[in-house]
Amino acid sequence: MKIFFLFLSLAFLLFKPEAGFAAESGESKASTSASSNSLWPHKIKVGGEFRLRLESQFNYDFNSPVADSDTFFLLRTRVYVDVNPNEHLQFFGMFQDSETLHQESALIKTPDRHKFYQGYVVIKDKKSLGLKIKLGRQEMVYGDQRLIGNNSWGNLGRSFDGGVFHIENEDFFVDAFGTRISFNGENQFAGFYGGWKKLPGGVLEPYVLYLHNDQGGLNKGNLHLVTLGTRAVGKFKKNYDWGFEGAYQTGSSAGNWVSAFALHSRMGYTFPVSFKPRLGLEYNFASGDANPTGGRVTTFNNLFPTNHDKYGYMDLFSWKNLHDLRGSFSTAPWSFLKTQLDYHAFFLPDPANGQFLANGAQGRPGSPTAGHFAGQEIDLLLKFEPIKYFDAWVGYSVFFPGTFFKDTGGSDIAHFFYTQLTARY
Repeated sequence: MKIFFLFLSLAFLLFKPEAGFAAESGESKASTSASSNSLWPHKIKVGGEFRLRLESQFNYDFNSPVADSDTFFLLRTRVYVDVNPNEHLQFFGMFQDSETLHQESALIKTPDRHKFYQGYVVIKDKKSLGLKIKLGRQEMVYGDQRLIGNNSWGNLGRSFDGGVFHIENEDFFVDAFGTRISFNGENQFAGFYGGWKKLPGGVLEPYVLYLHNDQGGLNKGNLHLVTLGTRAVGKFKKNYDWGFEGAYQTGSSAGNWVSAFALHSRMGYTFPVSFKPRLGLEYNFASGDANPTGGRVTTFNNLFPTNHDKYGYMDLFSWKNLHDLRGSFSTAPWSFLKTQLDYHAFFLPDPANGQFLANGAQGRPGSPTAGHFAGQEIDLLLKFEPIKYFDAWVGYSVFFPGTFFKDTGGSDIAHFFYTQLTARY
């Protein structure tokens, strides 16, 4: 199967080199105007992506005497067709083939999956407040993807079944959506997400989200969750950038009252020199629960995020029972090369609640007598983009466990290495 899609990808690359692919939204970029003798009509675009990643995980259980290191390959192939018969109508379909090779003792197994990843119709009328209605299976990306994202790093990605009603003008935009998604049970997920574009130097994005899951609450009970929040990002004095997001959750979990909250804040400065060095500082917090087995629920629910680039590239933490202090330094010495070095210091607000991985699952059960300091992580990332339709990533991370892991089990150093190659057409 993977060989077939690889040859299909190469064939399209040869016959249609000008087509692009937007990794974040899954939709094709606007192609250059096609001539009358073009292979494909200008109203039909065909493209996709082939991605290969090698991952090596060493001592992810933090217990050196137990052999759990693993090296494996993740392959993902996407092929799409984008049909735009007129300015008011669009049809989009994407098939995805995800495969894993030689994965043995990794902490989280990645299954093979072949699926119709996206398939939707868009009805749009730009003259009426930028009206757009999108119906079908689709990715959803909002803000920094801390609560709603496509999980593009993951080999399976994430798409939702439902509809999005969008209006927009030069001052604001508003989305109203209702969807279903299978993730740790069947979820009904709906909400409003808006944006005010006239915030001085930036944008303000308030939102109201609702989640229902019959088995998502305490002890697999009923979960009804409302998330109220806002995000603001911007720049000032040309070289400074800033960001803030805060969210509060309420509702019920197996009949227990929910009251949880989270916040994110960051500040950065880009030095005015040719290789664009940027120094950034960031703080992330999400509430935990001192009594996670019953009573009032105070653990923040991370919903459907893209966590990989937020709380350490080793994916050991999520926006859940977390204090995260992050320092970041990045450069772009050449147009085809970007570098980034991150440092994280992790603390758990409630050690009894334990540590939660990037996918939301619990990595290490908690203890009320354990220390709050979870550990430190250093991440190094190099991104190469020598040509428009190809990029390569090389990364290395190391995690030094803190008192929480020492008090609850193994606490040896863990390492992570990866290299990723992506071709788009």
